[in-house]
Amino acid sequence: MFGNTEKYQLNKLQVGFTFSYKKQTWLIKEVAEYHWKTGEISTEYTIENNGKTAYLEVEFYQGDYEVYYSEVIYIDDTFLIDAIENNTIMYLGKEFELEETYQGSYKSLTNKSSRERLTSYLFYNKENMVTIEAWDDETFEVFYGEEIKKKKIKNIKNS
Repeated sequence: MFGNTEKYQLNKLQVGFTFSYKKQTWLIKEVAEYHWKTGEISTEYTIENNGKTAYLEVEFYQGDYEVYYSEVIYIDDTFLIDAIENNTIMYLGKEFELEETYQGSYKSLTNKSSRERLTSYLFYNKENMVTIEAWDDETFEVFYGEEIKKKKIKNIKNS
């Protein structure tokens, strides 16, 4: 029907799997999990295509998948702190409003890392989102992306 997403559960893929998204084939290089204090678990895939790294985050929530595609961006820490305090951030000339904040922990299942605590701030505009991850060691990571429909993930293969 929509590729073969029904054959594979999107939140149960493994390193080495490939899939198509936006007419490009992506290879899963790493699998990690976020355990949120809400009780939910998100699976994050580090994916690569022709040397480009991106992320696909999948959460199975209330009987359906929430899927987010994002890429790392760089914004100075002073702007990130200001964005968190003021609930708004500017990126690519667009304003994004803080809509969701989650606390939880992160663990790489591929590298078997120890759990790291973080707070995730999700800023949205009409089409896209900016996510700021504030880690317990007082560092930040920032991502720019979008929520996508699960049917956009096609041709999943276990290489």
